Amino acid sequence: MARAVAARLSRVLGPDFNAVVENRTGAGGNVGTTYVARQAPKDGSTWLVTVNSTQAINPALYKNPGFDPIADFEPVAGIALVQHAIVAAPSLPANTLKDLIELARKQPGKLTYGSSGNGTFSHLLMEMLKKQQKVFITHIPYRGVAPALTDIIAGNVSCMVSTIPACLQFIKGGQLKALAVPSLHRAPALPNVPLANETVPGLVGELMVLMYAPKGVPRDMIEQMRRAVAAVQAMPEMETFFTAQGATALKAGPQELAQLTREELAKWGPVVRESGMKID
Repeated sequence: MARAVAARLSRVLGPDFNAVVENRTGAGGNVGTTYVARQAPKDGSTWLVTVNSTQAINPALYKNPGFDPIADFEPVAGIALVQHAIVAAPSLPANTLKDLIELARKQPGKLTYGSSGNGTFSHLLMEMLKKQQKVFITHIPYRGVAPALTDIIAGNVSCMVSTIPACLQFIKGGQLKALAVPSLHRAPALPNVPLANETVPGLVGELMVLMYAPKGVPRDMIEQMRRAVAAVQAMPEMETFFTAQGATALKAGPQELAQLTREELAKWGPVVRESGMKID
């Protein structure tokens, strides 16, 4: 997502603008985020493209994430929203989310769910489901979504929450079945799959790709970048790109993103703390 936007910014900001994307991976996004918060210059030359799980989940999950999601950043713009699907093995005798819940009640502890790691959306959304519905499904964390999906397809794991881009080909191929979409709106890629909150109110979690600046970047530069991102989102090829990624453009400026950040912190912080999860 960052590279697709960066490659087109010069069309808006002029040929002298050269965007270089630098990956700084590690600790669920904490490494790159902390770098921007603590070391990046505040002259508009460095911007952070991250996801809402890093900004909203990591401060509660990690003892010291290295940054404050509110105090250390200036919100700039939303980039994209990526939806999830609750998927199950074809052999599982459940075709809807309601079926899954009833099966879990009948067989407490026998069902399993995979995740792409502790503290990820694929973990926390299932924990929300378990808590609200008072069911017990055993968590099996993996190092990423791909091995978890492989085990579900093989019938070794019952179900999981996955981003739609990661699982769509398997759903279309009949190797997985989609039970529900935990979003506010139905997924364009899975228009016939019902929303999770129709069965479990409040079961909503969407991956958001967001842009921030280090605290102290001048407002005029933030506004210039916000307009540039909005112009890139409006390019016809970007709509095609987002659709291919199972995503939609997330149109939000600094005020909307500031409010969104606060809402995500208020939503996910308690989920992490109530689950007892902690990474030191």
